[in-house]
Amino acid sequence: MRRLAQLVLRFLRLARYAVHRIVVAIERAFRPSGRPMSYREWLKRRGPLAPPSASALRTRFTVIVEGPAGASAQRTINSVRATTASVDVIRVESGTTVSRDELAGEFVLFLRAGDRLYDVALNVIEHAHHVDPAVHLIVGNTDSSTFGRRRAPVFRPGWSPDTFLAVDYINRAFAVRKTRLSDQFTVDDDGVWGALIRANFRDRETTLVPHILFATRHAQPPTPTAASAEMVRAVLRERGLDAQVSPHPSGVLRIQYLLQDVPSVSIVIPTRHSRTNLERLLPSLRSTQYPRFDVLIVDNGGQSDERDEWYRAALDGLDASVLWWTETPFNYSRVNNHAVSQTRGEVVLLLNDDTEIVDRQWLAELVGVLMQEGVGSVGTQHRREDGRIQHAGVVIGPGGFADNLFTGLQPGEWTMLGATTWYRNSLAVTGACVAVKRVDWEAVGGLDERFQLTGSDVVLGLDLVMRQLRNVIVPFDAVRHYESITRGTSVPRNDFFASYWRYHSWLAGGDPYWSPNLSRRTATPQLPAWDEQSPVASTLAALGRPFGKMAQSMSISAEATALASTASVPRARVKALQAHHAKIRGERDVSLVNWYIPDVDMPFFGGLNTAFRLAAKLTRDHGVRHRFVILSAPNEEFFRTALVAAFPELSEIDIHHYDGTPESIAAIPAADASIATLWLTASHLVKAPDAGRKFYLMQDYEPAFYPASSMFAMAEETYRLGLYGICNTDSMHKIYTQSYGGKAMGFTPAVDRSIFHPDGRRVKEASEPVTIFAYARDHFRNCWELVYAALSEIKRRHGDQVRIVAAGARYLPANAEFIDLGLLDYRATGALYRETDIGITMQISRHPSYLPLELMASGVAMVAPDSSWFEWLFEDGENSLLAMRGVDDLVERLDALVTNSELRHAISRGALATIDDRHSDWDVAFRDIYAYLRDPESFAP
Repeated sequence: MRRLAQLVLRFLRLARYAVHRIVVAIERAFRPSGRPMSYREWLKRRGPLAPPSASALRTRFTVIVEGPAGASAQRTINSVRATTASVDVIRVESGTTVSRDELAGEFVLFLRAGDRLYDVALNVIEHAHHVDPAVHLIVGNTDSSTFGRRRAPVFRPGWSPDTFLAVDYINRAFAVRKTRLSDQFTVDDDGVWGALIRANFRDRETTLVPHILFATRHAQPPTPTAASAEMVRAVLRERGLDAQVSPHPSGVLRIQYLLQDVPSVSIVIPTRHSRTNLERLLPSLRSTQYPRFDVLIVDNGGQSDERDEWYRAALDGLDASVLWWTETPFNYSRVNNHAVSQTRGEVVLLLNDDTEIVDRQWLAELVGVLMQEGVGSVGTQHRREDGRIQHAGVVIGPGGFADNLFTGLQPGEWTMLGATTWYRNSLAVTGACVAVKRVDWEAVGGLDERFQLTGSDVVLGLDLVMRQLRNVIVPFDAVRHYESITRGTSVPRNDFFASYWRYHSWLAGGDPYWSPNLSRRTATPQLPAWDEQSPVASTLAALGRPFGKMAQSMSISAEATALASTASVPRARVKALQAHHAKIRGERDVSLVNWYIPDVDMPFFGGLNTAFRLAAKLTRDHGVRHRFVILSAPNEEFFRTALVAAFPELSEIDIHHYDGTPESIAAIPAADASIATLWLTASHLVKAPDAGRKFYLMQDYEPAFYPASSMFAMAEETYRLGLYGICNTDSMHKIYTQSYGGKAMGFTPAVDRSIFHPDGRRVKEASEPVTIFAYARDHFRNCWELVYAALSEIKRRHGDQVRIVAAGARYLPANAEFIDLGLLDYRATGALYRETDIGITMQISRHPSYLPLELMASGVAMVAPDSSWFEWLFEDGENSLLAMRGVDDLVERLDALVTNSELRHAISRGALATIDDRHSDWDVAFRDIYAYLRDPESFAP
């Protein structure tokens, strides 16, 4: 009967959820454009949470209810019991000491009397636990409920350890693995907070569930007291750290680290000889109480004897010098990079001239935080002249780009993202005042000089994040910022394009320190509008680029009908090309290459990235110039900045757009050699009136991208056009020369070892789950249905002994117990792979993609297709396990690696040896291509 009741309850929940979605869809059509939703409207749009899995839970929970016996405590207990979960409830008085051994549950929740769980809260928490069994702390969101009316939502950022050390921002809205608690702990505000601080969670051990799971009477966390400060100070002492910790009137603990060895600091200040700014900044800087700092002012306002004399007086009392800058056009990133290279401080601090120091301890406080483990950069919350907040961190998304958190709010305001007075972890810190250790500055290459005026400080933060470091904003009034007084607020258009290419992954996937429940149009927390568009759509609109999904959106038949005429090549054209090539004998100079490429989405991945990499090498080594002939609507800035974002050597390329019509193909300028990069562009290249030799960069068997169809036929026919092949892999070389009689050279692909390498792979503890990575994209050639079915079976068999990570696109059903990372910045994937134990690829085409190469280069044991086309890479039992393309054998191969750690490590060693021996150097891979372009007939077919 109990099981039947659970099924009925689940059915009713699902039915309620479905009805709400229908109502929301109807209401949405009549909402005014652009207006943020009320919380009531937002709840209605979200609807009741549908349980992600069956209501009967597999995880044992213990819920500790703190407070005196009475109606409030009973309401809390009743809400827990109503979850139908396997749960133990313990009520204790505040201040009670609890032994961990007394707790039966695997996860523990702490509720105050009067709080309550929403009905599927434990289902959602359990689902998060099974999705990622390496997680030990699961954080949710809260609101308040009075007489049935819900209000005051609090949406938490992703794990923010520097925030948590200063204020209990998660405030009982969590479940923690019991084994991470101390042997004994006290159940009160400081006791629970202190128990979590002592657990010292790493980022990968925490997860944020974006749903509202708890109703609480205490929206704001408890105000830290002197006792709280002593608790935090004691925790820091246990970690070997010394600090002054004290309650601050703003409602947080102020933590000032006391360093044994004080690092030297070099402060770099760019200016256009703005005396108004400098006369405010320099006296305030002179008051700084820090034993070891020097100042370098970079002035591009024009040197004169009078200005030199002014500086001698203005810099009196400072260890300071002036570097006169004359390079034009002005580039903020380059100015700072050059200035930093002239300094020697162990810490680099960039400081705008339109700032003012208002706290003499500012530098000691920033450097103290910076020197803590895992910190990449540190800045301060900036106040404007009117006292309002100008910067409290950087949020990626507003306006399709980035903005300063809490701009225009008053210090001390409470928001749906918490208080404006908290320490914050952030994706970046404004370059107006940011401190970075020199070793980290040099590791990321300083500021990206592709940004002229704005945006490079954001990218500096992102680069540090991708090195597994975090950025911190200290919230106290220490540095005022009179923004853009010097240069105004005009942003060069190129900076917008450069921003898109570097911010894209966070624009698409979200800023981890900004709740997905909030509007992404603004950096001031508010709920979204009903018709709010995505940040990527906003960005592309600003860049003059149509927004649309790059995935195939039409049927195979419709696509074939649309391309039938433009992909068709008359037989006479093919014969003409063959005759044309026959007339060209011996070596010919190749100084200009036409590249025929399809529309560009991202320049960092796959086959197009290889084409761009090859073009960059030809320029670097042989001075070759390039023209990219792009099958797209004109938007030169978009494509030029895309190419330069991936390969700066291509900054001088020519760009020509065409639309595939005979007239547009006839208008393509000639070059010494032309290279098609996709089957459709191969058809166009044959029809172009180009006098040079014509080549085909073949990187996969493209007919296999489609089922047997007209599309397959048109793609296959391009192998019979008579183009000289440049074949990526021995497999493609055999296909083109042996199956289609083409003339070609082949090369073996490599990986970028600066990103994909095993350095830093952890030796995992035996209790940690095995991590499996899969590229989650449901294109035909990826056999995603087979991969998904096999991984689902592995998860069913091994449960919490495995964690499955999927990235690349968001195709997973909501109830899949996989970690869905979406689209990642390619620079971040190396770190992900170094946390991965097993990778799986199941390409149906005759090229394995770059994924297995990159995983193998990172030390990952692969399961790959058992195909003769991949023998150049995979060796069964040596550097991979090969599987039949069916669920049963895939499961067997995966299971062998999951259960046998020695086999897994042996395969990993074999994979690294393969990459080191044959795939570690792109220059070696490309070394013969220039000679081939000059004289393809001299190469054996």
